[in-house]
Amino acid sequence: MAEPIISPPAETSAISFIRESESRLILRTQDSGERLASLDFMRGGAIFFMILLNALYFYEAVPQWLKHAPDDGFTLPDLGVPVFLFTLGISYRISFSRWLEKTGRKKTLLHFLFRFFLLWAMGFFGELMVFGHFTWGVLAAIGAVGLVSLPFLFLPVPHRLIAATVLLLAYQLALLAGVPVYFINDGLGGPLATFAWIFPVLVAATCSPGPRKGFYPGQTTQLFLAGLGLTFLGLALSSLIPLNKHKVSISYIMFTTGLSLVIFLGSYLLIDIWKIKIPVFIMLGKNPLFVYMVSGILTLGLNAITPQDASLALLAVESLVILLISYFLAAWLHHQKIILRI
Repeated sequence: MAEPIISPPAETSAISFIRESESRLILRTQDSGERLASLDFMRGGAIFFMILLNALYFYEAVPQWLKHAPDDGFTLPDLGVPVFLFTLGISYRISFSRWLEKTGRKKTLLHFLFRFFLLWAMGFFGELMVFGHFTWGVLAAIGAVGLVSLPFLFLPVPHRLIAATVLLLAYQLALLAGVPVYFINDGLGGPLATFAWIFPVLVAATCSPGPRKGFYPGQTTQLFLAGLGLTFLGLALSSLIPLNKHKVSISYIMFTTGLSLVIFLGSYLLIDIWKIKIPVFIMLGKNPLFVYMVSGILTLGLNAITPQDASLALLAVESLVILLISYFLAAWLHHQKIILRI
């Protein structure tokens, strides 16, 4: 795949509290107008379904296809994290290129090391304070993936993709050799799976367009075929190594990375080329992790008062309430022109 066109856009990967007029942007108080709308749309769509389905996950009345597959297999919710990490890879590469051009290698490295370490610490130790024990949730996984992916962004595209593939293969071989999966109940494979999760991030980093210039002529066709190829490769591998989100199997990573690439290209055509706007997803996509964290707190509160055998109708209402609160929070941040950098 060809090296993407990079313009000075607007995505990074952590949360902080510095205003736009300062040089080290983490909290923006204005939208620069250079954001990739399809990226916000895709990220917001992922957060929309993650919020909705997470609120339903623990209850008996919810059908299995609306829950993560308990072991081998694949359901709709199993696509949420791969899609989100794919969007992270796109924004990561754009922001990385901007920082590298403006500040040089050393400051760029320190900047992203700090951001992703902060995000990892917020997830790992934050969930310790909430649950009373160590877990490996979404924030910790994103922070770890950002840290491990960082040095590979300095590599040329072919070397980057080869490294991502080799690490994914090495991780799968470690599983086959009997290396245990820590925090398996958290569904993200634990710390070791970081070496598998960097695959969609680095593939996405290779596919990121500039928000003004877009793709090279013919590049979208090449990327679409690559996405289909990865999807079918994952399905083919699943006959030998089943799709498994909890273990983060190689077939699962290949399959969901391919789907994520196809979804991104469809979003790019729909939102950035054809100019079709879907405000709900786009608003959620501008502050996704902050909104997701708030929705998690709301979900924990409802879980504490809702019985396990609650009716599906009651659960649907509660999920809708959480989703509406999350949306209105995202809409308020949007209208205030506040973007908490993620």
